Amino acid sequence: MTAPVVVVGGGLAGMAAAARLAKLGYPVELHERSDRLGARWAAHPSPSGPPVDAAPAVLGFPAPWRDLFRKSGRPLEAELARQGYTLAPADPAVIVFADGARLVWPADRGAQHAALAAAYGGPVAERWRDLVDRLDQVWQTLRPLGWEAERREADLTRAVRRNLLGRQSVAGLARSAGHPHLEALVRSVAHRLGGTPEDTPAWAAVELSVQRTFGRWQVQPAEESGGRTGEPGRSSLLVEVLVGRLGLRRVDVRLNSPVTAIGVDDGRVVAVTAGPEERPASAVVSTVDPWSTFDALLPAGAARRTRRRVRGLRPALAAAVRHELTDQPTAGVQETVTLTATGVPTVAYARPVGSTTVTSIHEYGTARPRPAAGVAWAGMRSWARRPSVTTEVPGLFVAGPFSPAGPGGSAEVLSGALAAYAVQDYWRANAAESAG
Repeated sequence: MTAPVVVVGGGLAGMAAAARLAKLGYPVELHERSDRLGARWAAHPSPSGPPVDAAPAVLGFPAPWRDLFRKSGRPLEAELARQGYTLAPADPAVIVFADGARLVWPADRGAQHAALAAAYGGPVAERWRDLVDRLDQVWQTLRPLGWEAERREADLTRAVRRNLLGRQSVAGLARSAGHPHLEALVRSVAHRLGGTPEDTPAWAAVELSVQRTFGRWQVQPAEESGGRTGEPGRSSLLVEVLVGRLGLRRVDVRLNSPVTAIGVDDGRVVAVTAGPEERPASAVVSTVDPWSTFDALLPAGAARRTRRRVRGLRPALAAAVRHELTDQPTAGVQETVTLTATGVPTVAYARPVGSTTVTSIHEYGTARPRPAAGVAWAGMRSWARRPSVTTEVPGLFVAGPFSPAGPGGSAEVLSGALAAYAVQDYWRANAAESAG
């Protein structure tokens, strides 16, 4: 019997890799150390009753989610419809600046320009449009560098680095925004990605381009199911339908099963140790943080080069998340972003649950380093040092918020897809080698 592909970690990247590999016909075993899948995207009961999660209630860039479900079976829209939900455009965010000014912030290009022209005048609106247009070009450079294809070291040429705005930081880019409010808005992108504006490369602000291009989305009850009587904005529903997909694809999911070692023989991955037993593995996809993968799970002599590079990285900052319940209902999901003068955000997602409102508050002003949040930014070099999906140990692949695509649900799902493709290439190469 062929040994399974073992996926270590049941967050978004691990679930995405497992679902794709199982659909391709590989036996897959997924080990998760906790009692549930989904990591911070998983729902858990709040003290006041309604289920809550630490995921954003408003999503951007839905294409990776749609591709995941389409490539592993039934399309996302069909899967959500079975639960009485749909993925629908979200309302504009409301941005509250340090001086008390408020700005309704739409996603699309024309509406943004109109909102900025009304608030700050035509020249400021045009300057913002030019800034985001420039980031559109950055996005085209970035797409094959860890988003749609695996990033290789050889890809980081001088021309590519120049197209990625060189050594400029988010703080430097923000100064070109043309208004203190918009400077704070650009700076906030770095905080929401787990870094600081001074240390985060300017190209990370491509999030502004991605949102303008792909819009803002939310999970909400389908109209044909009675409309808006369920739980709009609870993004953990995506995890729940993905769990169902893993079951359909017969992924062997093992909860409360921490992996404590990855076995290597003759330079190749051959096993994992989970609990008291060693289990054979034809390949391993590790989605736990890179420090654990390369320092704790692998034998001391393996992946020495990557181990040295990873030790030069630091964990990203993770926002503190709390939830409040009020008796006053809200008409729909509302995202409110409150910015300090230097762009430190507090993001509140208010969503109706029955006759009450649950508000999930993400406080970046009290963010703390957390390995599961990814890798902290320290200029372009910290990006170049992030481990590639295909590691120097044959049979070992990595995916997660520490990948070149960075944190965020869509990026994690994409990293899981790239890991699945890399495993498939590895199996094909082994089969060809055996046949030869």
